[in-house]
Amino acid sequence: MREINRRTVLLAAAASPVVAACGDPEIRRRQSSPIALANVWPWGVNTFLDLEVESWKRRQTLKMISDAGIRWMKQHIPWADLEIPSRGEYFDASARRSTWEKYDEIVDLADEAGVEIIARIDRAPAWARPNHPHPTSPPTDEMHLEEFLAMFASRYGGRVRCYQIWNEPNLAKEWGGLPPDPEAYARLLARAFGALKDVDNKNIVIAAPLAATLENSPRAMDELTFVERFYDAGGGDYLDVQAANAFGLEYPPEAAPNKDVLNFRRVEFLRELMVEFGLGNKPIWFNEYGWNASPSDMSPEKLIWRRVSEEQQAEWSVEGIRYGLNNWPWAGVFNIWFFRKPEGSLSPDMSEYYFRMVDTDFTPRLIYRAVKRAATGVSFP
Repeated sequence: MREINRRTVLLAAAASPVVAACGDPEIRRRQSSPIALANVWPWGVNTFLDLEVESWKRRQTLKMISDAGIRWMKQHIPWADLEIPSRGEYFDASARRSTWEKYDEIVDLADEAGVEIIARIDRAPAWARPNHPHPTSPPTDEMHLEEFLAMFASRYGGRVRCYQIWNEPNLAKEWGGLPPDPEAYARLLARAFGALKDVDNKNIVIAAPLAATLENSPRAMDELTFVERFYDAGGGDYLDVQAANAFGLEYPPEAAPNKDVLNFRRVEFLRELMVEFGLGNKPIWFNEYGWNASPSDMSPEKLIWRRVSEEQQAEWSVEGIRYGLNNWPWAGVFNIWFFRKPEGSLSPDMSEYYFRMVDTDFTPRLIYRAVKRAATGVSFP
């Protein structure tokens, strides 16, 4: 019952006005949306607990997430990390233990913290993509993905309900090094959808987010062209939620959308396509969301996501969610990019490092404090 009760709170409480003890209202949807899966708790974050070695760091991550009023975490579950060394086997020979142990712990800790997992499933194991060495290649036989998803969803039935299938397939680097193929992704999603719904029709299937890009080449396809072809191929029949990325770059959250500009409100063009293809009753959840606060002296060529000050990052990350909840009845969860990455996975000379909400030693950044106040109504000391 604990899992069902937690989901009830996440799905229903988002639209009920609550005022925290200190008198500051929490930022949440104030009026119920006609789109059921938009009536969710909006505060989420990306985590990398699969990369952690020490259990106390996983526990501390979830404690700080929960303390900040964040109730969703988008967690990578690499298929290649579990079903090894071959089909139907789940054993890490080098560690001499079941590959399930790590993920059992992650799910248990999320339960304890009252945080719902959005599982990103991708990265086929080598045995499932023979003759395709690239780790992001889709499986050669999609039946193998179906079998894995059925196994995973059965093991964590009622505890992991939300499944994002693949990541940014409009980039060659996320599609096995091959040119993006919307029709092939539609077929892959259809097989995943069937497998997950066969286990439990209440499982929520999330179509992969697409990288926002203006490029059209063998290495990338602009996300609007990709999604139009994906829907044309029938992909919209096999999703409960459409995921999207929404980085603000150097623009404030209210900056108007423009098809020649990458900014937060660019997602409105994706929404127009959803409506055009009859998917207006399905929401958008945000897979990666936020602004980058790289130092002002960082080399311009490293600023892939541009930059803003740390104060702007904190303010705009909150205001973007407020804007979405006030203006987009189709917006659901906003997964901030990102909470924390383990020490050694990023270095301070990399722009991506400056998305973090807390440092590797768990020292909170300004964005953590701002989100905690906005999500809970309680000031951070």
